[in-house]
Amino acid sequence: MPVVLSAAARKYWITPVVGLALVMSTASGQQSANNPPTRGIKTLPKTFLRDERRIWTSPFRRATYNSHSIQKYLIPFAIIAGALIASDRKTAALLPNTTDQAVWSGRVSQLGSGYTLAGFSGATYLIGQLVGDSHAREAGLLGLEALGHTQIAVFAIKQIANRERPLDHDGRGGFWEGGNSFPSGHAASSFAVATVFAYEYREHLAIPIAAYSLATVISASRLSARRHWVSDIFVGGSAGFLIGRFTYRRNHDSTLPGSKVGRSGRWIPHVALGGARLALTWHL
Repeated sequence: MPVVLSAAARKYWITPVVGLALVMSTASGQQSANNPPTRGIKTLPKTFLRDERRIWTSPFRRATYNSHSIQKYLIPFAIIAGALIASDRKTAALLPNTTDQAVWSGRVSQLGSGYTLAGFSGATYLIGQLVGDSHAREAGLLGLEALGHTQIAVFAIKQIANRERPLDHDGRGGFWEGGNSFPSGHAASSFAVATVFAYEYREHLAIPIAAYSLATVISASRLSARRHWVSDIFVGGSAGFLIGRFTYRRNHDSTLPGSKVGRSGRWIPHVALGGARLALTWHL
């Protein structure tokens, strides 16, 4: 007999699973030895379409659902996302939620807007092109590609979830209410680009630390600006990290400096709630 879910069940279970299609897709992405790495701006469209196809077809590949993927990605993600969605209104109330807080946080969050990140990645590519630095050139190109994948994925999930923002209507954060809160595009975009640069310049410890720290500040600013819920940021940041990692693994030129594909450590997002504090950290 068919299973009918209540509105509460749909709110706390179906919506996290919507984001899992993306998590599973990017988690299973591997670099192909037959696919040459991105070499220049002219090859970017072809590479982008190839990888975009891989992202959206991965949920239909049998290998995506092996026991390792389910245990390491699916179950933890579903549990954390569901718990955060259930407690979103309580965590939002922990902040002072003053007008000044919202205004200044909104200004900080602009660092994670699409045009800011595209400008940074594009500038890195141009600098690399001008000075003949192939490493910087690749970092800029992969940053642009990761950003593009993120924009498409976030837009698609937003259209499905239709979640209200904290300041919309009665602030319930309901799904399928015509909103566009879930997931956070700023968190996803900033972590996607940060992950590419962290992997590219892994040998310079300050760069990964700075990249992930800035992405975390941007993500937190969306919460304090009352533009997103904690779960929006968690899902967005996780998706962005996985897209950035997927893009790097698929396209990194092994002759250039950077993380060794397939043998490097993995930065994993962790959310901690305690007292009146909320912490979003990334552990290696």
